[in-house]
Amino acid sequence: MFSGKTLLITGGSRGIGKKICFEFAKRGCNIIFTYVRSSSESKKIESELLKFGVNVISKKLNLNSNDDIKKFVENIKNLDIKIDFLINNAASGVMKNSIETTEKHWDWTMQINAKGPWILSKSISKLMPSKSRIINISSPGSTKVLNNYFSIGVSKAALESITRYMAFDLASKGINVNSISASMIETDAIKHFPNQDEIEKIISRENPKKQKLLAEDIAKAAVMLCSEESEMIIGQNILVDGGDTLLLS
Repeated sequence: MFSGKTLLITGGSRGIGKKICFEFAKRGCNIIFTYVRSSSESKKIESELLKFGVNVISKKLNLNSNDDIKKFVENIKNLDIKIDFLINNAASGVMKNSIETTEKHWDWTMQINAKGPWILSKSISKLMPSKSRIINISSPGSTKVLNNYFSIGVSKAALESITRYMAFDLASKGINVNSISASMIETDAIKHFPNQDEIEKIISRENPKKQKLLAEDIAKAAVMLCSEESEMIIGQNILVDGGDTLLLS
């Protein structure tokens, strides 16, 4: 399906990003994924992905540094590889409400979750051929209120707005830009919420599909948006939640 194509994904060493890497690799896509902390873990993932017979590269990237993003892009240029798919998945943030959040928390979160993906996207778009795709990973916290999610929710709202503007600006170049809003999924990131009892209730409640939402579901939605059949989908935020947010409570 994606044989000969290349995916560049940020935050590909764990959680949703890791699942996306495997979904694309098993469809023949070459993978470039970034990580922040563990190079040993990234090497392990590299070896697992290589079993699919694709090319795999892992690179460290700090989205909190514009200089690091610039160096990263230059590194990618030097590889002389056309990037067919860019998925901005890496995210961070401080789990506090709007009163407890400091300006430092705000700047940190907005840089990594919104400004960084914007800078990376406009730079990488110059390396993308026609019929390429950019996907930003968002969350329902962009429009719904979740306790201790203030700066992250606002950054995701900004990311969805960036999606719409870049979809318009890049459409003429044949690059489709969309976002995927991933509902609450049981990953390591969930463990950082201070209100664990409330989070557990959200994760365990039954959605209309009566199926637990998994990281694989988000990965499959990304595959769909990168397929030829999605040619006329641009500037949209695709909600993947099993119908959970259809409920009033």
